Amino acid sequence: MKPDLSSFAIDEILSQLEVEFAPLAAEKGLRLTFIPSSLAVRTDRRLLRRLLQNLVSNAVKYTPKGRVLVGCRRRRGRVRVEITDTGLGIPTSKQKIVFKEFHRLDQGAKAARGLGLGLSIVERIARILDHKIDLRSAPGKGSTFSVELPVAAAVTGKAAARPAAAVPATPLEGVIVLCIENEPQVLAGMEALLSNWGTHVLGAPDLATALELIKKSGVRPDVLLIDYHLDESNGIEAIVRLRQDYGADLPAVLITADRSPKVREDARTIDVSVLNKPVKPAALRAFLAQWRVARPAAE
Repeated sequence: MKPDLSSFAIDEILSQLEVEFAPLAAEKGLRLTFIPSSLAVRTDRRLLRRLLQNLVSNAVKYTPKGRVLVGCRRRRGRVRVEITDTGLGIPTSKQKIVFKEFHRLDQGAKAARGLGLGLSIVERIARILDHKIDLRSAPGKGSTFSVELPVAAAVTGKAAARPAAAVPATPLEGVIVLCIENEPQVLAGMEALLSNWGTHVLGAPDLATALELIKKSGVRPDVLLIDYHLDESNGIEAIVRLRQDYGADLPAVLITADRSPKVREDARTIDVSVLNKPVKPAALRAFLAQWRVARPAAE
């Protein structure tokens, strides 16, 4: 893989990650703090985002209480991005093997589900980009992961200011969203994100629970957000069933990590949009906003 190098403000990536992980951190009762930075770096934007995304995800996942702090500092002519948490911590004897594929510490496996790929991805990307990764940690006292990046001249032309995370251009207040997702943490994060936009969220781990929830609440969903891989069926089948009960024109999004042409073709045949995991909040909000704008015209 050949990196596509460019110069950009590091805050452009950090502000995106703050929006992405704030709902999950809030759901766990964690204080997630991103310190604004005016520094610019030169690296591959897409690969760096994925590297930092994995580090922040791990910090939130393995921190039962307390806080996660993300910030930057200059160090010997380079930019050092640090992700510090008050989580489980890692013994010195285990700090090298956590970067190996499918390796998870016992306390981590008990705290959260996963395959143990996050830090191996971090290590590989860092090797491709020639960025130094450092880890300081102690059991019960949390961890600090850091990555050192080449500093770049200040980026001009683009505003380096952080975007206001605020109110979407198209109001979504009152929209009833049915979200089916069998991963509890992912479902909790989606519910928190959607609620923050003013929507009324019906969250369920499977189709049967969703149908019961709709029945008890007495409301008809406006939009469906359905995970493709469910425990007892798939998202396509769930959408077909829900449309039978609540209208063939019910807007729906299929959320999946499966990027195969078959899944997209199956979704297209029933007029369903597809968003790939990890879902970008901006893409999800854009879909909801587009539907909200089109709705009055259709009515």
